[in-house]
Amino acid sequence: MTKLFRYIGDASIPYRTIMKDHEDFFVGDFQIRIKSLVIAEQTHSQNVHICAEADNGAGFHEHPQIMDCDALVTNIPNQFLLIRTADCTPVLFFDLQNQAVGAIHSGREGTRKNIVLATVRTMQQAYGTKPSQLLAWIGPGVCRDHYPVNPQTGQEFYDACLKSGLKLKTFDIRYPDIQAVLRLQLLASGLKEDNIVMNKTCTYESLTHFSYRRDGTHNRQVNLIGMYNGKYHL
Repeated sequence: MTKLFRYIGDASIPYRTIMKDHEDFFVGDFQIRIKSLVIAEQTHSQNVHICAEADNGAGFHEHPQIMDCDALVTNIPNQFLLIRTADCTPVLFFDLQNQAVGAIHSGREGTRKNIVLATVRTMQQAYGTKPSQLLAWIGPGVCRDHYPVNPQTGQEFYDACLKSGLKLKTFDIRYPDIQAVLRLQLLASGLKEDNIVMNKTCTYESLTHFSYRRDGTHNRQVNLIGMYNGKYHL
């Protein structure tokens, strides 16, 4: 039976190490083969890529990353989608009924452009996903307290939220709450409240997470999701 595998940003497996070594690595006792990984370029776009088997290994050796893309979706068993984050927020999807998964890199710009809705719609069209049955995980990102922006940038973000129909009870244009907006976008996309899990860890505050704003690091959290055949259990 095809099962879900999900791995969420463990700082003990730095992204730069994976890219430098180009070698298979372990998550617990489960081996991830780089030839099964797909990595997006992550350009703060709202572009979603539907993965094919030919995308296996994208981002390693001579196989380029998926260009100009910040979201990946697949229904191919044993293919793993890798999103890297340091203060931006990852969002992972699992459609149990149709056996499909998705992974999003959503910083301020991706959130402003509502890449969440674009990904949900892509999964609907590609796999027949029903949003009400879709499971979503919002991962660690920088919290609003450590994410000041200039008033113009904050106003543009706020205006985009209103234009998309989000009802924001409270909003400070100087300190946008990315995770909170992502949750509202998921709900507006048709997901059920009970099917959304949020990790509210702030990457700036947590010393076990990489944070570009805190340290200027070029390392990243690794966020993986995929389906595989086997006996491994979560």
